Amino acid sequence: MFNKKILLFAIFILVALFGIYNLNKKVQSNSKGQFAEILNNPKINSKGVGEKNGIKYFQIIKDGKTGFRDLDGNITIKPIFDNAEMFSEGLSSVQIGDKYGLIDEKGNYLLPLKKYQYLGSVHSGLASFRKNDKYGFINISGKEIIKPQFDWVSDFSDGLCAVRIDNKKLGDGKCGYIDITGKIAISLKYQYAADFQNDQAKIELNNLWGSIDKKGEIIAAPTHPYASW
Repeated sequence: MFNKKILLFAIFILVALFGIYNLNKKVQSNSKGQFAEILNNPKINSKGVGEKNGIKYFQIIKDGKTGFRDLDGNITIKPIFDNAEMFSEGLSSVQIGDKYGLIDEKGNYLLPLKKYQYLGSVHSGLASFRKNDKYGFINISGKEIIKPQFDWVSDFSDGLCAVRIDNKKLGDGKCGYIDITGKIAISLKYQYAADFQNDQAKIELNNLWGSIDKKGEIIAAPTHPYASW
């Protein structure tokens, strides 16, 4: 009797877990489908939107794979990638399986597929990559320019990139900025650091927001409770 109860309980647990697994798969599948529907919608990603924002190609998703179309809706790169970033500086970071590479606007590989944990978009000629759970930067030829040492990075903007080094807890660290050589340009002392735009960036300090210039000098003191003041 005791063994029978254990067996029935084990079967119940397996059935419950199988149900949860299928539900998660269904939710993920629905989410992907909804994302694809929005992304492929020419009314949302319209020619006018593209021209206004300086976009030449929109991503498309078909059967879970990503490719690109032009503003008139013509497919320019077949959807064969597991993931593909929007074009930046004429290049897109693409993923197939656990390998990443860079393609040009014709779909040709400038940087052949290689195993990374992650490869980001190209900005200022550099793309972030992750290795051993740390972020660094490579150039478009794949040469390591800034060794992986950060727990989080943004993209280069106005010649600087926001980075974070954690303490012992993920996300519990300080943010600052590096230049394109990897040198610390603005010390890591902020809770959060946004990208530079027009030579200034918003920063969070003591749960309040302000802004700084590219020398790290205060433009607006951190007195605002929200980033979008």
